[in-house]
Amino acid sequence: MNALVSSQPSQELTRARRIGVLVWPGCDVLDVCGPIDVFFYANYWLQRYGRAGEPGYQCDITAAAPGPVKTTCGIELIATHSYSGIEDGLDTLVVVGGAMAEEASKDLSLVECARSIAPRARRVASICTGAFILAAAGLLHQRRVTTHWMYSGALAEAYPSIKVDASLIFARDGNIYSSGGITAGIDLALALVEEDLGQEIALVVARTVVVFPRRPGGQSQFSAYVNFLRDGGKRPEIQELLAWMLGHPGEDLSVAALADRMGMSPRNFARLFRSEIGETPAQFAERARADAARIKLEQSALPVETIAEECGFGNAERMRRTFQRHFDVSPHEYRARFRSTLLN
Repeated sequence: MNALVSSQPSQELTRARRIGVLVWPGCDVLDVCGPIDVFFYANYWLQRYGRAGEPGYQCDITAAAPGPVKTTCGIELIATHSYSGIEDGLDTLVVVGGAMAEEASKDLSLVECARSIAPRARRVASICTGAFILAAAGLLHQRRVTTHWMYSGALAEAYPSIKVDASLIFARDGNIYSSGGITAGIDLALALVEEDLGQEIALVVARTVVVFPRRPGGQSQFSAYVNFLRDGGKRPEIQELLAWMLGHPGEDLSVAALADRMGMSPRNFARLFRSEIGETPAQFAERARADAARIKLEQSALPVETIAEECGFGNAERMRRTFQRHFDVSPHEYRARFRSTLLN
C-alpha cells in the first residue's frame, strides 16, 4: 500500500510555521499532498536562496488517531497527530475535502476539532469541499468562500448565511481562506507562501511544481455545462422552451420572440420565466449561447468568428466579452486549454 508521510523541515531551518492538516477517511489525497508539497518546496528554496534563518513550514497530518488514513483512491496517509494531540502554537489549520465531505461534516469529533483549533490558529483554510467541515463548525458565517463548483450549490443551500462564490479559484475573508476544486489547493498554498515569504519564493515554488503562479481565469472555466433542464421550473411548457433554446442558440432569443413562441405578452412571459427559472430570459440565453460556444471550441476546428455567428453572438468581439464575463478567459484561451486532443 502506498503511503504519504508529512514532510519534516530541514534542521537548517531555525524556526517553522506549524501547519495542521486535518484529514479524515475518504478525503482526497491530492487535497493533502498538493499543499504539503508546496510548503516542502518553500522550505527547500529558502535554504537554496540563503534564507534558512527565516521561518519555514512544518506540516503535521492530523486525524482522529495517529496512523493510516485511507483516501478515496486507496492511498493511505500516515497521520502523525490525533485531534486531541494538537498543541498550541499552530500557525495554520488546513481542512481538506473529498467527495464524502458532506457526510464527514456530520462527524462530531472532526467538526469539534476544527471548531476548537480555529481560534488558536493564525489562519484557517479549507481545500475543496473541506468548506463543509468549516461550515458545520460555524466558522464560515457571513464569510465569502469558495468550494468545488460541483458542490457549491449544496453548500449554499445547507448554509444560507455563507456567501458562496463558485467562480473563484481561492478566496480570503479575514483569516479564513478557501479554495475550489482539488488542485486549487495548490493555488491557495502558493498564495499563503507568497503572503508569508514573498513573491520570489512563491514564484520559484510554482516553477518547481510546474503550475501557474496565479492561474488565469476562475473555476467557471472548468465547470461542466450547466444542467439547465434539471432546475428549469415545473411547468412543462417552460421545460420545452428551455430545451428549444439550448438546441437553437443561433435563433432570435429576444423576449419578444420567445413570448410570441409561447403565445404570451412580453411582459407576462418575462415575469413567468423569471419566477420559474430565477433569471431573466436574456441571462439564460447568454449562458446557453456561451455553453454552446465552448462545446464547439472543444470539439471542432471552426474559427472563432464562425462559432460566434452560429451560437448567436453576432460577432467574435461580443462572444469574447461574454466569455470574459462568465469564464474569465477569452475564447482563444479556452480553446487552447480544453480543445480535444483528437483535433491536434
